[in-house]
Amino acid sequence: MHRTRPGALLIAGGVGITPIRALLEEESAGDVVVLYRVRSESDAVLADEVRALVEERGGRLHLLTGRTAEGLSPFEPESLRALVSDITERDVYVCGPPAMTSAVLSSLRALKVPRRQVHSERFGLA
Repeated sequence: MHRTRPGALLIAGGVGITPIRALLEEESAGDVVVLYRVRSESDAVLADEVRALVEERGGRLHLLTGRTAEGLSPFEPESLRALVSDITERDVYVCGPPAMTSAVLSSLRALKVPRRQVHSERFGLA
């Protein structure tokens, strides 16, 4: 993990949890908050492992369920700030589908999270 700040916010969508889980295994994970976006709890693969890793580090895990089409938008700037009040003081790692990643990156810009603190990876089928 390329850290610039003591705290980290790890944001995963769907199977994007796999690289986020790997980041949690690094010894330098430190003060960490994880936002894990899935349609339903049954879609939250690796949730138990991620929860255990977060708890070992004294961090917080927020499992964000539902569909954005249903009016749920956990990645709006106000929602992110409500979940992680010190978001501008953290390194932010985002891994998920292109639409989710774009929404998160847009919100991070609106919140004025410094670009050097933002790391992202998009995945999807061609």
